[in-house]
Amino acid sequence: MTTRNYLSRLLTLGFMAVILAGCSNERASDEQWAHSDLSSYAAAFSQDGNYVLVGDTDAPARLWDIEANKVIYSWQNMPDAAGTTTLVGFSADGKVAATVEQDTIVLWQVANGEPMLRLSFPVNIKAIALSQHGDYLMLALYDRTAVYFDVIENRVLKIFEHDGKAVNSPINQLINTVAISPSGKYALTGGDDQTARLWNLETGEQLRSWKHENSVNIVDFYPKGGFVITGAGNGQTHFWNMVTGEKQYTLRTSAWPKDMPLPNYPSFKTTTSALDFSPDGAYLVTGHPSQKLCLWRVADGEKLDCWQVSRRQALRPGVVLQAVAFSPDGKAVYSESGNGIGQKWLLR
Repeated sequence: MTTRNYLSRLLTLGFMAVILAGCSNERASDEQWAHSDLSSYAAAFSQDGNYVLVGDTDAPARLWDIEANKVIYSWQNMPDAAGTTTLVGFSADGKVAATVEQDTIVLWQVANGEPMLRLSFPVNIKAIALSQHGDYLMLALYDRTAVYFDVIENRVLKIFEHDGKAVNSPINQLINTVAISPSGKYALTGGDDQTARLWNLETGEQLRSWKHENSVNIVDFYPKGGFVITGAGNGQTHFWNMVTGEKQYTLRTSAWPKDMPLPNYPSFKTTTSALDFSPDGAYLVTGHPSQKLCLWRVADGEKLDCWQVSRRQALRPGVVLQAVAFSPDGKAVYSESGNGIGQKWLLR
């Protein structure tokens, strides 16, 4: 090995050590609440940031008033038998909530806690998204399809599939995540074929397909319009222009210089498990399976801060961030972890 190569390798390893060390800053939250007895399967915040719905393990799903730290309602499919809530969600207007137990969806009125509708499907449900008013659903099913469902008419309007061409497979691939645009005109799906796809909900036409390095596990629309965000498991998270299809930037949790390509090491690839945009659309917060929360500037993807959430038990280090949200005034961030802990972080 030449002296030049040796020094270059030392510098690279040293830089990586600094990056990894900088990612381990565990920070105490400004407020903390136990929202689950032991652990939770799913969590979702209402868009106004006032409520969080937590899908507990072998217990009813619970709707919490965040700041009051009070359970408003306890919900489950069968009142006399506790079941595991596998998915939860809200309509964008915050008036309708959804709980999923395997193959069954119940829609609830947030105002009074009463059930609105119960829907059963022939296969289990992997992901759910509600429209602005909760009158339409986008569902990823374990039969390798996604369906656009009219709640009022109780029927499937469109069926979407991810063929296996992108990964050289002769069969359709599982769809992992779905989203409906604020306008209700478009949908996003992400699947095991390593693509995120943009669809026209009226015609069912595929408008865009974006390839990733791994299975796509998270998709969402920028609430101000014109852009989408997609992320792959153990891969990168990207911000895309809907109209042109071009990538605006890639979120970099590491301190690696933006003018240099990211090295192909696992430490530079971080799964995004949750995200939310600030009320004014200027900032983005992301949650990750490694206890990590990060704050970003939307305009250019610049990382402003990253920190690690505290653990419930010192000997159980694995903490998956299931949901994140900005407070209504945009001055704080809420997080919900798979360890059943909700936390509040004042932005400094």
